[in-house]
Formats: sequence, structure tokens, C-alpha cells
Amino acid sequence: MKSLYEENGKRLLKKSFCAYLDVLGFSQKIKENNIAFFNLYLATLDNEIKYLSDMHDLNGNQGFKGFELKIFTDNFVLGHPWNDEFGESELGNIFEILSHIQFGFAKKGIFFRGAISVSELFMDQNIVLGPALIESYKLESETAVFPRIILSKDVEKIVHEHINYYKPPTDSYQSKQYLIDIDGNYFVNYLYIILYQFSTPTIGKVILELNKHKKPIITNLKEHRNNFKLFEKYSWIAKYHNFFCDTFVAKQYTTIDLSKVKIPNTLYSKNIETLLR
Repeated sequence: MKSLYEENGKRLLKKSFCAYLDVLGFSQKIKENNIAFFNLYLATLDNEIKYLSDMHDLNGNQGFKGFELKIFTDNFVLGHPWNDEFGESELGNIFEILSHIQFGFAKKGIFFRGAISVSELFMDQNIVLGPALIESYKLESETAVFPRIILSKDVEKIVHEHINYYKPPTDSYQSKQYLIDIDGNYFVNYLYIILYQFSTPTIGKVILELNKHKKPIITNLKEHRNNFKLFEKYSWIAKYHNFFCDTFVAKQYTTIDLSKVKIPNTLYSKNIETLLR
């Protein structure tokens, strides 16, 4: 199948958005030879690939494929060439794709860390290379830290350009699709897919989807309570989950009982303690 990075038989470096992701705790699962986890991972991956094939023409059979995707072990690389003047539709596709992947896996207790960059890139069936890949990998491995997909500074600027196309800017989807973390990094607000993907989801549907996300977070918080390195990562997800409930769900569904969907603070907060409790 011809790559999106080939024209007239020539391989081309193209200005592209590039996302690099990997799975939290995957190496430990390998060491443990955790067959149940791998079966769950592969089954979830099959579902996501089917979705991308049906909705985004991943295999190029329907004539509207817009991106290349490579998956090796727990690493995902997505390259989306910048085709139009503004890059708005490309970045919109990337948000939808990455949010669906993040949310789909998160509901199964599998969480991603990653980054999105924009620069030159080449991808085909066997090869992926270019400065865009190097930057997204570097950001994922050194800066993302928590289970979030962060944006490079150049991508941040592009998002703001897109937001400012709208009057008022708050009418833009982009103003809701990305958030700014306490360290200043922008990241994909993947839970917004719950409200974005369905035109008018019912309160029941929203509660159901949020509780699917909530359950594995609570399980991991309890399991890793005494492993600070892992606990702080699941604590971050819990805080993000609750922020989304308070900021987006409560605003759109004013009658919702947030206690049904939020994670209790006592599960993800740790305090200084005396020796004898």
C-alpha cells in the first residue's frame, strides 16, 4: 500500500504532526510475564484498530486515509501530514484519534504517556524517521512524566491560532480539547471525547462512561498505595478525572450528582503522618 509520504515514486519528508505514545508500566508486565494483561492489551488494541479502520480508513481501503500509524510492543507512532493552509482539520483528526485510543485503553486500566510535535517526517510500511519523531519521543520520555499526551511548544502555538479563528474563542472546540497542567504543559483532554463524540449524550451515558474510567483508577490507587512513583501517576489521573467532572460535566449537566462519578479525595491524596497512627 502506498505511503502518504510517497509521491510519483519518491519518498518525501513532509511537514507533519507526529505523536509518540507508550504504555505506563508495560516493562514491568513483561518482567512478570503477565499473560492476562497482554491478552487484555491485545484485545483492546484490536478494538481500537477496528475503530480506526472503520472511521478513519486506517488501511487505506476507502480513499480518505489521512495518517500513518506504526505500533511496536507498547509504542505508537502516528504521523499526519499537514495538507491544508492552517492544519486545523489535521489536528482535529489527531485529537479524535488519540482521545479515542487513550479513553478506550484507560477504561481497561491501561494508560498512555506521550507527546505531539510538528516538523518534518517520513513514514512508510517499514520506516519512520525525521525531526518530528525525535522531538515527540524526547518530550514523551523526558517531559510528559504522567499519563498524559503533551504538546510541543510549536503545537501549542498552532492550537492558539486555531482558537483565535473563532469569535468568541470559547466557541472553538480546541479550547476544550486541550488543558494546561500545573507545570505549564498543554495536554490532550481525552475525556472530552465523551461529550465530543456524541452530539447530545444522556446523563446516564455520561455517568456510565465516567465510571468505566473511574473504576480502574481506584483499583490502581489502592494497589500502588505504597509505591510512590506509581501512586503519583495514578493520583494525577484521578485529579484529572475529577477536574473534568467539575469543569465540563457539571457545566453541561447541571442536575448530575457528581458524587456518582468523582473519585474520593482520600484515595489519591497523601499527607504527612506521625509514626504511630
